[in-house]
Amino acid sequence: MITRTLKLCCFIMLLVFVSCSEDEAPVQTPVGGNWRITEIKVSNATLTQRTLDNERVTLNFADDGTFTGSTSVNQFSGTYEVENTTLTMLSFSSTEVLDTNFGAAFFAAITEAQVPNTTFAQFAFQLDSGNLLLSFGDGGEMILE
Repeated sequence: MITRTLKLCCFIMLLVFVSCSEDEAPVQTPVGGNWRITEIKVSNATLTQRTLDNERVTLNFADDGTFTGSTSVNQFSGTYEVENTTLTMLSFSSTEVLDTNFGAAFFAAITEAQVPNTTFAQFAFQLDSGNLLLSFGDGGEMILE
């Protein structure tokens, strides 16, 4: 009887260790992947900036909560989280070289999306026909494809 109980206890412990040893897969985020910003409108602007064909402002949202990207001359990175239809950039760092007009519009959008009295930027997002629309401030938006 003791041998049977000992074997049963060992078997249960083995099951516990095996079930705990599996790593959880990263949670896929709806905004995850590589994006190219094609249009930027800063709040209250009368004109929408559109990128030239040879100019790229890119963003990559990884499933681990980090993002990286670049303008024509600057690199940037940080961390983010998604909750419902809100994307929050929790941290943001960048090189600071004088940028093109489109690159400057991107950094202006990030600044405008910053929540008052905080260090993070917040966007409402929606996916539409394969594009990602980020809305911020008072009518500002970025379109990513």
